[in-house]
Amino acid sequence: MEKNQFINRRREHRLPYFEKVIFTDGSKNLTAHAINFSSGGLFLTTLDAFPIDTGGMVAFMLSTHSRSLCIKARVAHVVYDRQRSEVECGMGLQFLEPTKEQLNLLNLQMLNDQRNYLELKEILKEEKPDVLAVKELKGKLPGLEHYDLLGLRYRVSRICTLFESPTVSNSSTAA
Repeated sequence: MEKNQFINRRREHRLPYFEKVIFTDGSKNLTAHAINFSSGGLFLTTLDAFPIDTGGMVAFMLSTHSRSLCIKARVAHVVYDRQRSEVECGMGLQFLEPTKEQLNLLNLQMLNDQRNYLELKEILKEEKPDVLAVKELKGKLPGLEHYDLLGLRYRVSRICTLFESPTVSNSSTAA
């Protein structure tokens, strides 16, 4: 399967998300850190993944909501790469039958994060960005606290490419 075909199978883009998540199949529980999410699912880092198609319930928190969400989910894919340490091992959970309210909460979180990333990208365009504004937005976005200015500019710009129109040409496909 060509790399771009795999990427294009996703219905929604995923945003960074670094929170503890609990997944249970009814007999076994797993607490793990999620590293990304969308309105369609989560990716959990673990070396002890459930088998593909395992059904269960996933519980997690969103910063835009005061209570935890509990959604029926299934293991959609498992990543276990012994050869490359930069590849996160774990399992992708696909949400099944989320309620309209849960979808609204997930979409609200996605929109808030998107707005914050785009705002941070604009601030970082300045040669000497406003330190307080950067600090405030970093506090609203997961996983950015350890980046220096150079790394932050790259990471935020990289994440913002998710929001660009799909008609933007992909320079990696050029010869």
